[in-house]
Amino acid sequence: MAEMSKEVQDLFNNPEASKVLATVDTAGNLNVVPKGTVSAVGADTIAFAELVGGKTKANLESVNKAAVTVFKMSMPPSGYQVKGTFQGFQTSGPLFDKFASMVKQMLKIDIQSVGTIKVEEVYSVSPADAGKKLS
Repeated sequence: MAEMSKEVQDLFNNPEASKVLATVDTAGNLNVVPKGTVSAVGADTIAFAELVGGKTKANLESVNKAAVTVFKMSMPPSGYQVKGTFQGFQTSGPLFDKFASMVKQMLKIDIQSVGTIKVEEVYSVSPADAGKKLS
């Protein structure tokens, strides 16, 4: 298990930052999708709202590995990649309620669930030190 620094968590929690979630199916086919709801919910956990339950959900349930990249194209550009193990989907409880309320306000739609990923590795994707393992 690894932990994200405060700087990494802050970027994940920045609504202006871009976030992309990558998964893979059992045949090795990649799936990469924008996931604007990805947030750090602790130093070792990220979470996201699942809106439609398509390939991403199926991939995470069958191959529980994921990578999430967060970046902001400010000057200087900054970004991080987190690799981890999918922990499951929640359909009720405090975390679900928090994400459901946030998405309802932002997009005016209901969510299906909230997925959580336990952080195992953290890398920089910033130009100055791209690829450097941080944790």
